[in-house]
Amino acid sequence: MKKIPFPVIQRLSYVFEIINKLEENGIGKISSSELGGYLGQTAHTIRKDIHFLGIAGTPGTKYEIADLRRLLIDHLGFGEPKRCCIVGLGRLGEALLEQLLAIPQDAFAVVAGFDSNINRLETIRTSIELFPAYRIEKTVRKLQIELALIAVLPQQAQEAADRCCDGGVRGILNFTPAVIKPKRKGVFVRAVDVSGELRILAALAYTSTANE
Repeated sequence: MKKIPFPVIQRLSYVFEIINKLEENGIGKISSSELGGYLGQTAHTIRKDIHFLGIAGTPGTKYEIADLRRLLIDHLGFGEPKRCCIVGLGRLGEALLEQLLAIPQDAFAVVAGFDSNINRLETIRTSIELFPAYRIEKTVRKLQIELALIAVLPQQAQEAADRCCDGGVRGILNFTPAVIKPKRKGVFVRAVDVSGELRILAALAYTSTANE
């Protein structure tokens, strides 16, 4: 299989989310220009991205959404839900837990939550099992958890990530402002940086206005 560059994986992951929603609404076909409109990309970029899936798109033609979805599942591994956990169940962590459990997902499934505060664990009502933070490594390994969301205090983020890595996770979504360095190779870290994203949007709006 041809290696897919990271920016392409990122855009194709968004494409997958979009076509899932469109398919639910009974839409069967979509063009590269329409997909580009959803992603803020050119039709040419979208066609180049989809070409990695083995489809040679041409301007003006539409993709069959069912076929496109199947190819995305095959190439990006979306076929089986990935097991996830949330580390840190304060206000943010608990909100993330409630949101993720409330929305049916076919890409991942939250199966465990962790927090260092035992009293907090006893007050949270949820359908998944909760564990003290010192059991992260053992539980992650036992439940074969692949992805971790980290929502602890910044000074606790690296330790939490290390424990997740020791348990065998393959990906970490960091909701703290701390910079996390994965403890071992093969673990991917993504940061949810709200201020950084707002800065990018502000810059895009400014440069767009300046060029008008």
